[in-house]
Amino acid sequence: MEESGDQPMGSDEAPKTVVLTGTPNVGEAGQSSTGPYVQPMMMVQPSNDEATISMVMGLVTWFCHITAGLLCITACLAPVTTVVGVILGHIGLRKANEMNGLNKGMAIAGLVMNYLSIAAYIAVVAGVGLLGAGALGM
Repeated sequence: MEESGDQPMGSDEAPKTVVLTGTPNVGEAGQSSTGPYVQPMMMVQPSNDEATISMVMGLVTWFCHITAGLLCITACLAPVTTVVGVILGHIGLRKANEMNGLNKGMAIAGLVMNYLSIAAYIAVVAGVGLLGAGALGM
């Protein structure tokens, strides 16, 4: 958008050409001033998605354990969700330490649920082993 100033014919000054760029800035009392357009800075919220996903994987793991008697496929999904939950829990915990504790509780909750799941697997395997050994010894 260009603006040309009209000068009287006998004037010694050359006509001015002003080029306006951007959008006008509004100053105090509603007065506008012209200048280069500056895009406002947007704040990007930090996130720790790994910690959140770890906690969700812990909940899904325990849902799979509880419903394994009703839905056979959940028994097959539980080991996968446990491993994914442990890995993402450790990544989320490390990331939380770098980000002033952002979602640290979620990472810890995910790790606790998933490690308890691993302990349950070990207990079941040990229990089945002891029962099998007792049945053979009789």
